[in-house]
Amino acid sequence: MQSFIDVVLNKEQNIEGANLIFIVPSRRAGNTLRKKVAVRASKTSFAPQIFSIEEFISHITGLKSASNVDLIFNLYESYTDVVEKEKLVPFQTFCGWAQSILSDFNEVDRFLLDQKEVFNHLKDVKELSEHWSSSTNEIVVNYIDFWNNLLEIYTVFCEKSLRTDAVHQGYIYRQAVEVIEHYISSSLEIRHIFLGFNALNTAEQQIIQAILASGNSEIYWDTEKSFVKNPYHETNLFIKKYKNDWAYYSTKDFSWSFDNYSTPKVINTYACSQDILQAKTLGSILENIPQKNLSSTAIVLGDEALLLPVLNALPTHIHKVNITMGIPIGKTPTASFFDQLLSLKKNPQKNGYYFKEVLKILRNPITQSLLGDTATVLQEEIIKKNLIYVSLEDILTKVKPTDLQITKTLFLDWDNQPKSAVTNCLNIIQELRTSYDESKDALQVEYLYGFYVAFNKLKTLMDDRDHITDVATFILFYRDIISSETIDLKGDPDEGLQIMGVLESRVLDYEHVILTSVNEGILPSGKSQNSYIPYDLKKLYDLPTYSEKDAVYAYHFYHLLHRARTVDLLYTTHSTGLGSSEQSRFIRQIEEEGIHTIHKYTVTPASQPATITAEKIEKTPEVITKLSRLFKKGISPSALTTYLRNPVVFYERYILGIDNSDEVEETVAANTMGTIVHNTLEELYKPHIGIVLTEDILKNLIKGIEPEVRNQFKLEYGLTHIQEGKNKIIYAVICRYVYNYLKREISLLKKGNVVIIQAVEDDLRDIPLTDTVSLRGKVDLVEQRNGNLNIVDYKTGKVAQTDLNLKSYEDLLLPEGKFEKAFQVLMYAYMLNKKKPLSFPVSAGIISFKNLQSGFLAFKYNKNQEITAETLLEFEAVLKRLVEEILDPSIPFTER
Repeated sequence: MQSFIDVVLNKEQNIEGANLIFIVPSRRAGNTLRKKVAVRASKTSFAPQIFSIEEFISHITGLKSASNVDLIFNLYESYTDVVEKEKLVPFQTFCGWAQSILSDFNEVDRFLLDQKEVFNHLKDVKELSEHWSSSTNEIVVNYIDFWNNLLEIYTVFCEKSLRTDAVHQGYIYRQAVEVIEHYISSSLEIRHIFLGFNALNTAEQQIIQAILASGNSEIYWDTEKSFVKNPYHETNLFIKKYKNDWAYYSTKDFSWSFDNYSTPKVINTYACSQDILQAKTLGSILENIPQKNLSSTAIVLGDEALLLPVLNALPTHIHKVNITMGIPIGKTPTASFFDQLLSLKKNPQKNGYYFKEVLKILRNPITQSLLGDTATVLQEEIIKKNLIYVSLEDILTKVKPTDLQITKTLFLDWDNQPKSAVTNCLNIIQELRTSYDESKDALQVEYLYGFYVAFNKLKTLMDDRDHITDVATFILFYRDIISSETIDLKGDPDEGLQIMGVLESRVLDYEHVILTSVNEGILPSGKSQNSYIPYDLKKLYDLPTYSEKDAVYAYHFYHLLHRARTVDLLYTTHSTGLGSSEQSRFIRQIEEEGIHTIHKYTVTPASQPATITAEKIEKTPEVITKLSRLFKKGISPSALTTYLRNPVVFYERYILGIDNSDEVEETVAANTMGTIVHNTLEELYKPHIGIVLTEDILKNLIKGIEPEVRNQFKLEYGLTHIQEGKNKIIYAVICRYVYNYLKREISLLKKGNVVIIQAVEDDLRDIPLTDTVSLRGKVDLVEQRNGNLNIVDYKTGKVAQTDLNLKSYEDLLLPEGKFEKAFQVLMYAYMLNKKKPLSFPVSAGIISFKNLQSGFLAFKYNKNQEITAETLLEFEAVLKRLVEEILDPSIPFTER
């Protein structure tokens, strides 16, 4: 099947010479047309000129549209020239309006509307809407005043733009209409050929009609007969209107319509559960396409954000790819680095940067390429010192002299100075450039160059204008610039796989089309619009609304299908926010038409049934050596109960030395809270060891609770954040725990209890179990109560009596540490007896601060809480069995 461009060139026999101009909708279409004209050339001659419609309008007027950022600056300066100084809003606030205002200016001019009439009408609408509100505060008054001045702002804006050679596109279109007669009179020998257009604004319509009326030019439409004849089909909404309204067709036949859509096609739809799955599905489709057919295959991205995933999903046999849309630098890995850097610098605190922001930067691969091992050292230092806010001084203390300068560049405070910010970013780019190897990191170098261009644009703007006065505004403009900057990729439009956006597909035809993101809200784009002009006003002035935009997308969608033989339509089905993704209405339309058979596929991520096997770690000679050293030095009750819960965790923690607390403790953790409680009670009780406790002693201890808790906070956590957020609550909870415990002790003394503290936090070391195994641990409290010896372990968590009730000593070795609390208190009793023989019987148990009403929870064996020498012999046998198992080379560490 011939492409539309080939059909047009067959019709136009003489396509050589400087007196011929082709005008097409896009540059990509122009490149393809240029190639086809060159192939048809029979002799050396001048090539015809080929313009996109925007280029042609600029060709008529000699004007070029300015960048979006330049226009925003000009608009703000025009605003400040017109509006009274006391009513002005800051530049950063104005930027939130500017984009929509510029869009409306362009639309008013491209559709050749009377600016005075439109802006006055818009002013009346805004004023009326605000008057419905009972509020007439200063903000509302200033808001209405802005719309009252909009016409004058527009006038000053156009004058200023002309002086600075930075005009908006709509102005160029309006100027082109004004000078079109002069252009035609000076170009009588030139034949103009317009091809492949659909939706035209008023300015384009008048320009094209004027050129066609000169009698030496032609316009070729690419339409389908069945759609033109169907009064309800939105695909050719605009072309049907031109056919009826243009004076040109009062004497000319409208003959340029085809019957391609009805030819047999293979249409497949793929419902993908995720966006990334579209890219993977696309890769699978491409696997089955022969190499010779790739040049006639096009991937059209409904959502251009899928470009990088699609490139990564391309099969290895595809070597030639043509991408003219470019890679948005905002989607590159380098963008994440600068986003993290700007986030770090945006809101610095007096006492430094927030630790999470610093850690994000230090863990970024780009930072690690700059700092090397220093990045790891700094992370460890922040975690070790529990720095919630990190100052530059904290960072520089651990930096090697060779990394000092780049570290300062990364973490130097910008002092809310945007010029310092942009200079700093450019310095970082320079440092990165020297760290990359161009042969190995070619793509990273390209990404970096894109950011170099973006930051230089910002630097030029700030050198010329003084509106960017703070870092927040600098970041706003940075994000605006990178949203439009792309890294251009080179390719041959006639060779290899073609990848493009929907608008780039205009005029072009392919035998195999793969269209992604065919979802409602993307194709078509839905009702969202970047405009202050309300719907009713748009209808009044015949401006395009979402209905017309839907018709534009419908044309592009169906045009891709016209001459294609195979069409693959991919869409997602995953939920997003409050709504969910659904297939585009266009898919439903082609289903309802019944012209083509559609094959539907549902794609889900490939998965295999997980075979859950317990992790096993063999005990190598090196592991046995480490275990022997560990047991020789002394093994604690907590280490042994860790093994009972999960031997693999024991291996990771005590053999590999992996510390799970690898983050800064922003809020006091449970283990830190327990340490503070233990240490507070130790310091309170320590002066009273060996004496009988009295009510007065305990009442005095209560008075010292808060100072001691504060002191322990300082030692274990620091006082910087003790009065902030959850830490303030935790501080109060610890005080309440200790207070409640001492109050309970006072009540027991009143009931006749006689208590003598024997030891607090008794540090037991080098307690022999065998010739090669030692035990160690710290007993929280040893007390004599009413003539009985109690060994007490404090727990800030909740413990119940059932955790300490034992029916068989074998139960102490049950997996997952079911009776680990009983194991711990028995081991404390065993170690105390080894250190100095106890006078039996004794009791061992737990005071649970979350279950304080239950009092002392004693270990019980078959309901008997007395621990005797026989009890400890039974426990010793169990303890030795556990140690032998851990040290046995033939028994691996097996996950439980």
